[in-house]
Amino acid sequence: MNLYSLPDIAAMLILMAVLGWFRSRHKDERVDGWLLGLTLILAEMIATAAQQWPHPSSHLWSPALRAAALDCYLLAAVAFGFAARRDLIPGTTHAKHFVLPAIPLFLLTTIFGFGVIAPLPYLCVIAASLVAGLIHLAFFARLRKRSRALLMAIHLTVWLPMLYLTVTGKTRWTVYWGLACLYLLVALSFRRRIRPGCIGAWVILVSFVMWAICFLAYPLAISLPSFTGLVEQIWNNVKFFVVIGMLIVLLEEETQRRKDEAMHDALTGLPNRRLFEDRLVQAIERSRRLGLSTAIFMIDLNGFKAINDTYGHQMGDVILRRTADCLKRRVRGADTLARCGGDEFTVIVNDLTRLESCARIADALHRAIEQVQVPGGLKLGGSIGYAVFPEEAEDEQTVWELADVRMYKQKRERGKAAR
Repeated sequence: MNLYSLPDIAAMLILMAVLGWFRSRHKDERVDGWLLGLTLILAEMIATAAQQWPHPSSHLWSPALRAAALDCYLLAAVAFGFAARRDLIPGTTHAKHFVLPAIPLFLLTTIFGFGVIAPLPYLCVIAASLVAGLIHLAFFARLRKRSRALLMAIHLTVWLPMLYLTVTGKTRWTVYWGLACLYLLVALSFRRRIRPGCIGAWVILVSFVMWAICFLAYPLAISLPSFTGLVEQIWNNVKFFVVIGMLIVLLEEETQRRKDEAMHDALTGLPNRRLFEDRLVQAIERSRRLGLSTAIFMIDLNGFKAINDTYGHQMGDVILRRTADCLKRRVRGADTLARCGGDEFTVIVNDLTRLESCARIADALHRAIEQVQVPGGLKLGGSIGYAVFPEEAEDEQTVWELADVRMYKQKRERGKAAR
């Protein structure tokens, strides 16, 4: 084995161990695909290093190691493609653009690894794959026209150049073109899951594109020895860029998860008081900018204390979750429903065009609360107060306080009526 490869192998093991530690803490199934792909890349690194072992018998098992290295690259691309967890084309499955081309490509990489350069076996595999894929897409694939056309274009882009390269006797180019196409498909799959500000996914995307370019450049570098070392160096570094990108993705998602937890109520999953205040400021600024109105509704549950006293806090938590679900169905997606503490909920309604709508909205919120299933003969109701900016208040603090005062006034009036 080439001793110069040991530091790279050790570094890959360390990075994989860090990924495994993340997997044990957060139970992210996507990391399983990443770890499987990296395990295959590690196996490729070991097989490549073993080919350079200066032993008299090394020529006997060198073809098998070369085939194993190429096969590991291929299988790693399939594992990474599944780990992207996004269909490359809407309406298709990962099998159509990763597993199906990987099967004949596996045959080609194995044949090439064992040193077969005669074009006949390559032509048989490529022609069969090309025809079978076209027949499947034309007659059996249940896809929309756009998805079918895109998948057909990908299929032809992969196999037609390989057919031409084989006919012209460039079997090395044939195999490496297939691997490059597969890694580009992986890059496109990761592109579909990139969110704004997601640096790690961009690192992964660029790394897979560079990896695909290395596959295309390697046959050229073989004929130009002065570039071989540069291509191999970039190739080796790209492997680590991919792992670093994966770690960045996990760190970004963990940071976002903690941020979401800090901004949301743990019991109901609704925005908490902190996020509600931020959304209220944004809504008021939007109203000032567009010249529209914003209403805030303060909701306090009536009868909730009796439920807690009779059935305990666990049932109280169940009622709060049910209330949140019922209120969600009455609130538009553009508005904000929050739980600010205890049995108090708040709603921000944006872009009001008619003030008369507030009474209708309050009535809908009342009906939503009354639909909550409560055990025994107990009843759940709500006291709701609302205020409108800018008609009734000049800033977010004033509109909030006015809605709160009106809510408690309604609660006192209902309490007197009950007595």
